[in-house]
Amino acid sequence: MARPKNDQEFDIVLVGATGYTGKLTAHHIARNLPTNLKWAIAGRSRTKLDTLAEELNRISQDRLQPGIEVVDVEDTVQLTALVARAKVCISVVSYNEVGANVIEACIQSRTDYVDTAGSVTHLRGWIDKYHHAAEQGGVAIITSCGNYSAFQDLLTWLSVNELAKTSSLKTKEVIMSILRMPADPSGGTVKSMLGRTRLDPTTMQESQGPWYLSPVKGQEYVKAANVFGIRHDPILGTLSPSSFSDLQNRAVVHRTWGLLDGGNYYGRNFRYSEYNKVSSTIAGIVDILKSKGIKLMFTLPPLRVIAKMILPKPGDGPDVEKEKNAVVDMEAIALADSMDGDSSAKVHARMRFSGGPYTATAAFLAQGAASLLYTRKLERGSEGGLLTPAFLGADLVERIQGVGAELEVKVL
Repeated sequence: MARPKNDQEFDIVLVGATGYTGKLTAHHIARNLPTNLKWAIAGRSRTKLDTLAEELNRISQDRLQPGIEVVDVEDTVQLTALVARAKVCISVVSYNEVGANVIEACIQSRTDYVDTAGSVTHLRGWIDKYHHAAEQGGVAIITSCGNYSAFQDLLTWLSVNELAKTSSLKTKEVIMSILRMPADPSGGTVKSMLGRTRLDPTTMQESQGPWYLSPVKGQEYVKAANVFGIRHDPILGTLSPSSFSDLQNRAVVHRTWGLLDGGNYYGRNFRYSEYNKVSSTIAGIVDILKSKGIKLMFTLPPLRVIAKMILPKPGDGPDVEKEKNAVVDMEAIALADSMDGDSSAKVHARMRFSGGPYTATAAFLAQGAASLLYTRKLERGSEGGLLTPAFLGADLVERIQGVGAELEVKVL
């Protein structure tokens, strides 16, 4: 059981507040969380923190202004002392380099935690090292709570639950179709992607397995697609296996599956498949080639040099106004695990968010922290561990709907 957290100085501390995503998260908190929230912004540079604090004051002068905390995340004593003063920590640091330090500090101080880490190899290492300690300590460590993979994890969770409620059937497959997803990266994302390509070939191959993050292994399966990997669904249309985040999202969703009653909650035969929606097979092939070209840019040494030169540096990112006016949109079909084949029950779910990927990530981080702070009702009675966004369940869904997400779930 987590200890009572009634005497902390801060409700929420945002670590890494002055980076691109950190600033967006701070802005979201200032605009959307309760005005009596006691919170702090933390980072290395006092100058940058002061500038951010001025921005936040202009956004909302009638709320409690955040404390300003200068912290060196590599100084674990200093970091733990800061985190211990908060009930919930939002981490927007360089996960590849110092992400583990923040998790360790939170477990040691019994402070709940949320981040948007996406590298499955880093997540695997964190799971192996910290899941048991967090579980025993009653500390909720919610990872991947951003544009990748919160939408996908929650939409899957909603679809599975609706199918079970309306048909009493388990789910065989959730097919996710990405309708709109702007692809402009931030400097932090670029740095993270460049870091992943330094992994050894064996680790890279293992990390692409569908059950890489799950505590239990699911059933082997063959994808229902043509020779190019393109799939035609009667409801979703033509689907291309070119989603840039499909492996990460699949790994996270499958971890949710494995953590919930050892896979029995969703169903023993469950699997998650993700695609981009395209207009035709030809368009799908072009999309595949484009995706592979982007991945090569982060893999081949000469192209990596070019990527470092032309892509955003840490702290930079897409134009903020362009981000605010963008849209993230996706839909999914949940197929029942029954003997009826194509005539079996299906659920269609769609989520549309008014804002780009980084605006969505800021919303998920802030609202995920708010869910832990004000509600903390984790799925299936869980008290702690390295968990996924779906463990925040209906409360996080409602909070995201309150800040720009449109949701539709229906039985077909």
